[in-house]
Amino acid sequence: MTKAIAYLTLCTLLAVTSASAQTPAGTDTPKGAGAAGVDLATFLARHRTRIMRADANHDGRVSRAEWAAWWDARPGKGPYDPAGRFRAIDADGDGFVTAEEIDATSTKRFARLDADHDGRVVRAERPCSAK
Repeated sequence: MTKAIAYLTLCTLLAVTSASAQTPAGTDTPKGAGAAGVDLATFLARHRTRIMRADANHDGRVSRAEWAAWWDARPGKGPYDPAGRFRAIDADGDGFVTAEEIDATSTKRFARLDADHDGRVVRAERPCSAK
């Protein structure tokens, strides 16, 4: 009988502990937009990875042609002005976007988004969350 009581007590304790550790329904945050936000390193890695997907020949840089082909294949999913965005990232104007140029542009964007200058961009600081 004592083993049964100990077992039921342990089961009850585990059930209560796991239930209290769960997030209440309806309060889940989207992937990457947690309450803690995103730090600069994560922000840079995500943007670099996303933009470098356009590198069709895998030479470590994105040409104007690769950029245009990438966004033409994804209408409505990219910047409203892909050519202007390319020019903004291509700091040296050589017609190629490199990881270093992406990081430099993304660092400036992160600084603009991080309104409270705490080193993290949270959902409330992102322009798309205002909609």
